[in-house]
Amino acid sequence: MISLNTSQLVIVDAHFDIVFERLQKSITYVLKNGCTYKKIKYTPVLDERAFLNTLNQKSVLKGLVTASPDKLALLRRYMLKRFPNIHFNTNNLNRLLYKIFVSDGYNSIDKHAFISKLEIDTCPYCNRNYVYSLSKSAKIKPELDHFYPKSIYPYFGVSFYNLIPSCQTCNGLGVKGETDPFIKKMVSPYLLKEDDYEFTFDLTKLDYLSPLDGKSSVDVKFLKQVEGNVEVFKLDSLYKLHSDHVLELIVKSKVYYNDKYREYLNNFEGLSFSDSEIDRVLIGNYTSLNELHKRPFSKLYRDIALELGLIV
Repeated sequence: MISLNTSQLVIVDAHFDIVFERLQKSITYVLKNGCTYKKIKYTPVLDERAFLNTLNQKSVLKGLVTASPDKLALLRRYMLKRFPNIHFNTNNLNRLLYKIFVSDGYNSIDKHAFISKLEIDTCPYCNRNYVYSLSKSAKIKPELDHFYPKSIYPYFGVSFYNLIPSCQTCNGLGVKGETDPFIKKMVSPYLLKEDDYEFTFDLTKLDYLSPLDGKSSVDVKFLKQVEGNVEVFKLDSLYKLHSDHVLELIVKSKVYYNDKYREYLNNFEGLSFSDSEIDRVLIGNYTSLNELHKRPFSKLYRDIALELGLIV
């Protein structure tokens, strides 16, 4: 729902530098010893051994770990063509790659440091919850989701653009889990466009300020959406539970949040507000596209406020 910035080359390169040595050691170990999973021994056969030797080169590993969001799909296609059964977790190479990139690689990452560097404040999947990360010792951090699940795509286990900070709701049991994004036609937050999602609403009752039966008089709807993401994360049903946010914006648009109030704030003695700051005061949330990650429901607020004429 919230698009993420891909121009983070310094952070991406630093991430590779952190995992590179660990990955090389793991590949060397697997080539020599294979691995064991659920008491079953897996050892690389001839073609898999050649692949792992190629993978053990720094330039090849870097290409995989730092692959751009759109290139991940191309790498998937290449792997599927070369090893047709690789995406089954009973496959020999799948288990070897899981040992290298997940058990050894991903599990060695400092998740707190990784998340902190991204400077993302809300869950990109739903924009409903904060994903603040405290110090490592505090043991409070958001989830780190593999957009392409590690059981199916273990070779993306430490790929920078495959690791998405997310809330416990979106990364919880029974939600995304091991769902394959390619099958569900989901879109990574790194590939989302600004207008892929758009909220709107319907007034279901005339007495929307105080409905007699106590039920919400506002129906929150998507005017535009990425259907795969909405289905998997159940965004349609979840946002219907937050109709009170929209109702408050409707009330503001009907009462005193008009041009005169905006002019009053703009000329407030001793304070200077930018247009985006005035918008934030008016509607109670961020509205600039590059700031939508800073507060929950910002995308909802922005779209509804635009529709109501609270902001322009």
